[in-house]
Amino acid sequence: MVWTAIREWQQKRKLREMLNDPRSTKGFRSIGQLEKGIAADRPTTERLLAMIGATKSQTAEEWTLKPLRVISSEA
Repeated sequence: MVWTAIREWQQKRKLREMLNDPRSTKGFRSIGQLEKGIAADRPTTERLLAMIGATKSQTAEEWTLKPLRVISSEA
């Protein structure tokens, strides 16, 4: 139990680093890159991303820590 908590803490830290890396395209990273970066499966990666407050792109399988702009259809 303690080891699981430590491992998840390390994985969340790595996810934050990857999403804040200035080399990432506009602050987005693909789920595949993030999975490989923390050596976890997709459900675990998505759960940890949600825990750190990351947001999934509406158009692609990408995640970011930056707030997404919502485009209103009302004009």
